[in-house]
Amino acid sequence: MSDTLRAVLLPSLLFFLAVPGQVHARTHRYESGTLQEKQNGPSPEQKFSGEAIAAERAVSSDLYRFPNWLEAEFVKAGDKGITPFFSYWGIFQGNPVGGLSQEVAYAHEMLFGATFDMEKLVGWKGASFKISGSENSGTNLSATIPNVFNTAESYVCPTGMFYEMYYTQKLFDDFLEFRIGRMVAADQFCVLPAFGLQVSGGIDGNPTSIFLNSNFTSSPNATWGATVKINPTPIVYAAAGIYQATNRLGKVAYHGLDFSIRSNDGILMFAETGWSPTFGARPADTTHDKDGKKTVVPAETGLSGTYKFGGYFSTFPYAGFLGGSQQNTYGFYLIGQQTVWQSEKNSNHNLAVWGGVTYSPQYQVAQMPVMGFGGTIWQGLIPTRDQDQFLCTWMTGAFSSAYADSQGNSGNPRPTAETVFDVSYIINLTSTIFIQPDIQYIIQPNGVGTTPNALVIGAQFGCNF
Repeated sequence: MSDTLRAVLLPSLLFFLAVPGQVHARTHRYESGTLQEKQNGPSPEQKFSGEAIAAERAVSSDLYRFPNWLEAEFVKAGDKGITPFFSYWGIFQGNPVGGLSQEVAYAHEMLFGATFDMEKLVGWKGASFKISGSENSGTNLSATIPNVFNTAESYVCPTGMFYEMYYTQKLFDDFLEFRIGRMVAADQFCVLPAFGLQVSGGIDGNPTSIFLNSNFTSSPNATWGATVKINPTPIVYAAAGIYQATNRLGKVAYHGLDFSIRSNDGILMFAETGWSPTFGARPADTTHDKDGKKTVVPAETGLSGTYKFGGYFSTFPYAGFLGGSQQNTYGFYLIGQQTVWQSEKNSNHNLAVWGGVTYSPQYQVAQMPVMGFGGTIWQGLIPTRDQDQFLCTWMTGAFSSAYADSQGNSGNPRPTAETVFDVSYIINLTSTIFIQPDIQYIIQPNGVGTTPNALVIGAQFGCNF
């Protein structure tokens, strides 16, 4: 199927499935108030109860029932121990102003697979096994602007890929969890719930700087790895991971099926600690005045947050921008997200802020040693749309002096920094389908002043079963 045909048929199918007799809402990917953890962008395995789906179907039109029927069937399969999942994200974009040329582009990513609950299937308590694949296609608008913060998070390795295959074991009432197999670092390290919401690939689902400065892995490119996570309290954790670092990452010819470990491969290690407090929470209470009149004070759910500090270390040899090579590279990151306001009448109406910074001090091999980012998530901006989310995002990445010198030595402009402002609105059409209009403004594309600032307008379409 050609890219053009996909661009017409796939979104058309989504719209056909999405048009209900009345519109229902569901949070796209993550709720800013509950701060659900990211599972590599949107989480296709987060399921609603069968009762909720059945109730929603009861008030829906015939066109609306198919996606809910499919969701309900996935839930039924999960009750038996095998939970299938399917997600699609497609992005149409164009830059009518700025850049070296004005173009339009479409890109999509599909993820599909299943999680096997080994406790339900064979009695292994706390054990599960996941296997998945992906199909990706399209064109990269950032290649023609050009700029470093990819305008479309759905533009990834443009081919079919075998993706994940790993085993998870939870022990001691979830105090300890470990994973081993083919996996990506993006699922567990340097990730916030907010990172799964943006259209821009600059921060969805992890900061671009981590990819530029290391062999960091994200969908659909998995490598061999193992992780361990300890939860000493419900709000504090510590995690560590070790991954294969290879220059074969993302090679289209392998389609994700090169399982070899070779002598020139290295290792990439991560360590992270996190804290997820809730401020202002209180249980319901009942008081009585002197006349015996009872007053019920409702519970306060509080304002939830999550804060993480981590770092990485890699033995893989990286070529220096001005010659030579360097091993034993490392970097650090500090990220956080906090709900700062929540309506007393409707907790789905809330405002969250988030931000962070990454730093890698080895300028000879780190293309973007410093990156800063932040934003807001306003859920329920329109009172009758209490699951829709209004997003404002900012990101800036500074290029290293060694990288800038290498560009200047080649006769190109010396890059300094690129900045992107991204504004979008997530419209949840149904419990499984969303549309996200988006506007991005790119300042100093690729960090050079000779390329005009670019305006990018587009929309993301997606479904999540």
